Amino acid sequence: MGKILFNDVRKTDNYTKNISMLFSDYELFRNKHFSELCKLHLNKHYKESSLFLTHSATGALEMIALLLDIKPGDEIIMPSFTYVSTANAFVSLGATPVFVDINQETLNIDDTLIELAITPKTKAVVAMHYAGLSNNLNVIKSICIKNNLYLIEDAAMAYGNKDDLKPLGTIGDFGVISFDITKHISAIQGGLLIINNKTFAHRASNIYHIGTNREDFNSKKTAHYEWVDLGLKFQMNELSAATLYDDLLNEEKIISHRKTLSEIYYNLLSHLEEQGKLKLINKPFLKDNIHEFFLILNTTEERDALAQYLLQCNIEAYFHYLPLHGSPMGKKYKFVGSGLCTKVSECLIRLPLHNNLTLSDIHSVCKSVDHYFINNA
Repeated sequence: MGKILFNDVRKTDNYTKNISMLFSDYELFRNKHFSELCKLHLNKHYKESSLFLTHSATGALEMIALLLDIKPGDEIIMPSFTYVSTANAFVSLGATPVFVDINQETLNIDDTLIELAITPKTKAVVAMHYAGLSNNLNVIKSICIKNNLYLIEDAAMAYGNKDDLKPLGTIGDFGVISFDITKHISAIQGGLLIINNKTFAHRASNIYHIGTNREDFNSKKTAHYEWVDLGLKFQMNELSAATLYDDLLNEEKIISHRKTLSEIYYNLLSHLEEQGKLKLINKPFLKDNIHEFFLILNTTEERDALAQYLLQCNIEAYFHYLPLHGSPMGKKYKFVGSGLCTKVSECLIRLPLHNNLTLSDIHSVCKSVDHYFINNA
């Protein structure tokens, strides 16, 4: 058996054709041909939002930080169990992150702790949808409205998932999606900024266009093309957009396939949960589990031993985030909670889940997991 990779790149149907088309006519690059096609497709999902294709979800978060005029002393509440970009986008402008623990159900921010973290300096709350599973957004949004705070959805892993029939990323003031190589819909490298608070839409366009009024100039709303605001190079490049467009056209097939794989994992491993060997995702969330499939072992030693055993079986499986509040950089900031995120981080392992994975691969992985526990009974 060949190695079962933790992640892999989907062999796109039309990428070579798309790239050949781009290089056949410079005007296609100039007019951002595939970026515009991607936006037309995405507009069907995010009908009431302003959309900006970015070079990464990190870039989308950095745009939000600029839009909010983040300054030294501002505080941003976020889960400790998240990727470093969630913090860096705001810390880079002088803000102070306030880390909050997670809840056991979804591994998302514990909304019962958010108000304990609010101070007069708090400006926004970041709700990161771990593994693409929705936060309790009704509660978090109510807290933000009550305290006059902005709500930012870090939906990096959540493309295709919804809450109350609304796409994740469209419920807060802002949302971000990742189209990174590790994501189920991929541009190899890319992201999406979703603006739901219309008061920010026009300025977002200026920041997106490197601080210029390009959009107003192109639509003849102004006579001069000039520098009007802060800005950086946030745009997605056209080669990435060509890749993304092919995935977007196949998104239903991709998401359906990953849901099937996730359900098979669950069904083949649920007996181990019944035996108390590990914890799986809660079954009600299984229908939205398209980004990753994780197990939570009882101890760090068991997690590490299982990862090593799977590697010996030619199967890649990895841990995930180390909570930010425990990192060398994060220790200087406030943490609210009991430390559940640390316990989860120390015991969590992610199994292979990608678009090239086959049903046979899933059975091989599960058989190896079974053998590990049989051998270590």
